[in-house]
Amino acid sequence: MEINGYRTADGEQLKSYEELAEDGSTACGGWLYCGVFPQRGMNRANHRDPTLAGSVYPNWCFSWPHNRRIMYSRASADPLGRPWSDRKKLIWWNPVQGKWIGLDEPDFEPAKPPGYQPKPGQKGMEAIAGDAPFIQHPDGRGWLFAPAAVKDGPLPTHYEPRESPVRNPLYSVQYNPTLKEHNGPLNPLAPPVDPAFPVAATTCRLTEHYLSGPMSRFNSWLNELQPEMFVEISPELAAGRGITHGGWMVVSTPRGKIEARAMVTRRIKPLTVDGRLLHQIAVPIHWGYAGEVVGAIANDLTSLLTEPNVSMHEGKSFACQVRAGRLNCRQPRAVTAPREEG
Repeated sequence: MEINGYRTADGEQLKSYEELAEDGSTACGGWLYCGVFPQRGMNRANHRDPTLAGSVYPNWCFSWPHNRRIMYSRASADPLGRPWSDRKKLIWWNPVQGKWIGLDEPDFEPAKPPGYQPKPGQKGMEAIAGDAPFIQHPDGRGWLFAPAAVKDGPLPTHYEPRESPVRNPLYSVQYNPTLKEHNGPLNPLAPPVDPAFPVAATTCRLTEHYLSGPMSRFNSWLNELQPEMFVEISPELAAGRGITHGGWMVVSTPRGKIEARAMVTRRIKPLTVDGRLLHQIAVPIHWGYAGEVVGAIANDLTSLLTEPNVSMHEGKSFACQVRAGRLNCRQPRAVTAPREEG
């Protein structure tokens, strides 16, 4: 309730950050959360109304700021307040009512009619015109930061990861030419579109864990929720490699191999990229050799590559191969029918 904000005179809760004042008449722990506890006994973060309104769930929990589900939803309409797409419209200008209405909480307040232009000398919200959708910037415009020190700037483009099963479909340069490759016998790299490693892997976190696992692996409650290392895989890829849900599978890269349980789920979908089928898998990062539960280490698979500005590790995406079975186990040989003599 204190974080939400209240009036200092009577302790009445604030319903919106628009009620905040600079004269000491209000207090607020964080303006983004103003409205999450708008009155005593009403915690909007605890709402669980699944009613769908267009493409948003306005009464499911609380979305800061002002319970808006789509940031800068004003950009979904043209300068005259007409939706760019009727199928994907979010908010629009209603000339009869003289205000913005729509499926989401309008993020354009105080409401200005289309074509509104500020008076000379106005600042802040009052200076935002009807064609300026970025309301959390003083001028309502989108900002692009490109410091001169950026080594691969000033403007971004799309690069594939250094190891990628596909050619870059958007740009002639395959991967970032300024990344740092830490070459050595322990860090071999697969060339782009290497047929030996046709699957795209992405490392991921789990809701039941935090950080990389050094603390969560020693928490018995979290270990009970996530007791074993697994890899998430699509039904299509699982069927093609003979992998079963809950069974063992091996993931390999030029650096090494790990074994894990297979979670076969529709959440992982094959993609069609540049005219061909691309499979992907998700590899959680939380397990290791120590803890109440132990498991394979995702970084045994990743390569050591760092981007040129702050040396951030490119461990999120890499190319791999998958198969059914476990490590250090002989794979079953194919059985063929005996040939008939003569």
